[in-house]
Amino acid sequence: MTLMARDVADIVDDHIRYHLEAGVDFVIATDHRSVDETAEILRRYEREGHLRLLHETGEAYWQTDWVTRMARLAASEHGADWVVNSDVDEFWWPHRDTMREILQEVPSRYGAVRAIWRHFVLRPETPAPFFERLTVRRRPSLDVADPFCANAKVIHRGDPDVRIASGNHDAYGRDLRLLREWVPFELLHFPIRGREQMRRKYQTASRALADVRLVPSHLAAMESRLHADEEAAYRDLLVDDAALRRGLAEEELMIDTRLRDRLRGATRVADRASPSLADEAAFAAEVDAMLSLDSARRLAARVESFEGRLLTLEAARARLRRRRRAPV
Repeated sequence: MTLMARDVADIVDDHIRYHLEAGVDFVIATDHRSVDETAEILRRYEREGHLRLLHETGEAYWQTDWVTRMARLAASEHGADWVVNSDVDEFWWPHRDTMREILQEVPSRYGAVRAIWRHFVLRPETPAPFFERLTVRRRPSLDVADPFCANAKVIHRGDPDVRIASGNHDAYGRDLRLLREWVPFELLHFPIRGREQMRRKYQTASRALADVRLVPSHLAAMESRLHADEEAAYRDLLVDDAALRRGLAEEELMIDTRLRDRLRGATRVADRASPSLADEAAFAAEVDAMLSLDSARRLAARVESFEGRLLTLEAARARLRRRRRAPV
């Protein structure tokens, strides 16, 4: 697994512990200018032989370059069969079976499979760990500027020449054909865990990504909301008990204690219950929403590419006409 980290001491220890227990053999992590206990937590796992730690100290956040570097190191120096490029607020949960069992079943002609984001909402803050407080999941949004939008990320076969897309949403390589329609992993996502973490995440990320001129729409939108009225933005995201009752009644929210139970030690990988019919229906609906947005994004990219080629052709024709009119 590759991992980017910056000031995430509230979650990084649980993140690494969970994935090592779930089947990840080794972690390559890059710490980017952390000033809290994040780097020390990573160094502890490094001393124990579970992790290789890299450091980046510049202000700009060259995420795609750094994750690509880690993914290539995983294949070329650590012999990775599969690589999981993860953010710290994402927990890769096999929808059925185990991580190893799923990856062993992937046909050899495919080099990447998907995980779908399943978002957990902000709840009232207490001193308890994030996984004790954040046990409410919401339906994904179809608005790409929403921090809870429908989206997917990939696990890919180890490849020393891989290129990782922005946000870890795709992996490109000669043998990394994506098995697009099958989504065997859930990505339990905890993007907003408290007021201070929310402020730090969006303001820091927007400044760092602005230096590389690549700010995702959901980050830009949230940073703008925080700048305009942080208290209102926080209240809009907070699901208090009254909002929870309404959301449960409208089936926009649902209780999901799977990660809490796992991190408490109440369940093990081998003891995981199969999804219920209701769980399967909800999962299928969210996969369908993700695939719809994915198709729209791919179509938009093809149109943009076509328009770019058309502009290039028109420019070439204009140059040719000017040459023909020029005096000899």
